[in-house]
Amino acid sequence: MRLLILASLAGLASCGSDGNDTAQTLGKEQPAPVAQTVPDQSVPLPSVSMPQFAPQYPGSVIKSVSSAHSGSDLYDITLETSDDAASIMAFYRAKFLAGGLRKTADFASGGTGMLSAAARGKRASIAISKKNGARNVIIVTFSGG
Repeated sequence: MRLLILASLAGLASCGSDGNDTAQTLGKEQPAPVAQTVPDQSVPLPSVSMPQFAPQYPGSVIKSVSSAHSGSDLYDITLETSDDAASIMAFYRAKFLAGGLRKTADFASGGTGMLSAAARGKRASIAISKKNGARNVIIVTFSGG
């Protein structure tokens, strides 16, 4: 019975394999590297008007835009900048406050951070993470207003 199972497994392993599924290293199977996809820079991003209470960070570049429309419109904008997380956090704290939003969360650590605020049907948040090198990624999420 073992011989039959081993033969079946060997047959399945050779079936349809193009040699890219796994790599052999000293008799141990290792997962094949996963291909990284790079967004097509020629595809224009959808236009979105960011509100005064959650504007585009000065000097940042918009990398992606997404939205959901269920009850209220929710937008998720990904920005990239070379500014440090402390400067980004200070900018959005001031904008949220000036927009009449009340801070609901504020956390910064190790060059990353998260800030959120809400009031009168408006919500906004940012999340900052490090990208390779000296770039920061800012994800701005907002609804209402």
